[in-house]
Amino acid sequence: MRKLRPTINAVFVVSLAALLIAGIVFVAGQALALLTGQGEWLTILNDAVKAPACIAASVCAIAGFLLSYGAEKGTAEKKTPAEEEKQHRPQQEARTP
Repeated sequence: MRKLRPTINAVFVVSLAALLIAGIVFVAGQALALLTGQGEWLTILNDAVKAPACIAASVCAIAGFLLSYGAEKGTAEKKTPAEEEKQHRPQQEARTP
């Protein structure tokens, strides 16, 4: 998995950028079509942009899952030695005055 991680990360970033751009084009195009009263633009956008955006979203989701699945335990957040010691000590009960 370590050898594939950079490739999967690149796929994730590229597909994320593609789906964000496609989403912006899709929504902005719909808004422009509604404001100008061009109903045929809506069908053109639906045919041209919607399918690639959905494919990019699916690829991004799968790549993100693979990245999270392959993440090593403890790499998400590094703890200081004091935090690790505190985690391993038994919890003391709070005293009420």
